[in-house]
Amino acid sequence: MSDVSSKSAAVSQMHASNVVVSRLLGGTNAMRAAGKTYLPQWPREDTEDYKIRLSTSTLLPVMAETLGQMVGRVFFRDIDTEQVSGSLLPLLDNIDLQNNNLPVFCSAWFKDALAYGASYVLVDYPSAEGNRTLADDKARGLRPYAVAVRNADVIGFRSEVRAGVPVCTQFRYRQAIIEPDGEFGEETVEQINVLEPGLVRRYRKDDKGGWYLHGENLLSAGGSPLDYVPVVELVPNPTGFFVGEPPLLELAHLNVKHWQSQSDQDNITHYVRVPLLSYSGSENLESVVAAAGNLLSLGMDGRLSYVEHSGAAIAAGASSLEKLEADMQAAGAKLLIRSKLALTDSQAREEQGKEISLLRHYANLLEDAIGRMLDMMARWVGEQSGGTVEISGNIDADFNPAASLDVLLKMNAAGCLSDQTLFEEAKRRGLVSNMAEWETEKERLAEEAETAAPAGMDFGQGGQGDDEK
Repeated sequence: MSDVSSKSAAVSQMHASNVVVSRLLGGTNAMRAAGKTYLPQWPREDTEDYKIRLSTSTLLPVMAETLGQMVGRVFFRDIDTEQVSGSLLPLLDNIDLQNNNLPVFCSAWFKDALAYGASYVLVDYPSAEGNRTLADDKARGLRPYAVAVRNADVIGFRSEVRAGVPVCTQFRYRQAIIEPDGEFGEETVEQINVLEPGLVRRYRKDDKGGWYLHGENLLSAGGSPLDYVPVVELVPNPTGFFVGEPPLLELAHLNVKHWQSQSDQDNITHYVRVPLLSYSGSENLESVVAAAGNLLSLGMDGRLSYVEHSGAAIAAGASSLEKLEADMQAAGAKLLIRSKLALTDSQAREEQGKEISLLRHYANLLEDAIGRMLDMMARWVGEQSGGTVEISGNIDADFNPAASLDVLLKMNAAGCLSDQTLFEEAKRRGLVSNMAEWETEKERLAEEAETAAPAGMDFGQGGQGDDEK
């Protein structure tokens, strides 16, 4: 019997690419813990000297910051749920039964996929106990909910082609179950869940370290067993079924290079910025320590001087670091640059052949994934479609916000753009505070228009009447 915990080849390859990303996102402590893997010990470098250099090296968190900025751009505005099925709307405020609403849940989903190349969501259903009907489930308050499955927790999957489309027929992932231990304690139990159409099996370790079947239950919707595995994948750059390459992998390698170069620069600076005291003469001063309050006898021809480095090495290192930081900035910004992407026929029709950025493309994939998740939820409540969502955010690059706003002002003056859209675009460009709201500004403008006296329009009609009298 094969080991239920063994990773599939595709998952193993994907996880191998993610090791460097995981270390970088772990920060300075994680990079130091990696030791010589990402900070080599140079030939003839003493072991103690290397340990000191490693313990004083610090990471510039470009990878983590870029990831946060890109996720922040996508979720700059709330997800538009106007087209979501009415029966599912009440579920969106607590989509995962962990008090996370749809935007919060999906931002974590998108971040995991953008960082590691793939992330997954399981649509879970209450256990099928007895011959329940949809009315029975509603009476008991049972409902579908989303379960986030991180990239690192996936073990393997299988697929088959149905109607020309590959579909998942088995999905395995690890789960940490927290159970009570005594009156006050708790313990974490590792569990492997195996999902197949209409069935989920749960495995746990026995005392000998082997895996045994801890439990199983049916997966059903509306009283009928599911004929599919209720898992939705989000894969920005697919390399195979359910697997992909991290979109920011090249940025990760540049960040590692900066980690190494910064360590070298700090090490050079530590020694070079301290001048060396030099003595020339016939006396032997090897055992003499130069310090404040000491008197040195230099002899007849003795001479003391300081030897200082020219600083060329420091300048060269600083210049190299600046170029590397510029390269990292450019690598991260590539997600915002519009270009013609290889799209499917349906995507090409929707985009009408226009150029879009990679980040916009990834946001479109997220919209599609959320739609599939909602469809799975809808099936459980007796509907065929869960509807769609729209993600607008602040996705595309705007390298000159003020200049582009001038174009929008002209469009507004020509009657081609509403005042509210102009206001929202100014907010998006950071020219107006994010705290400002259009309705509030609209009321203020109306009040100012009522109270302000038009300049040069006071004809003094009251005084004119007095003169006539």
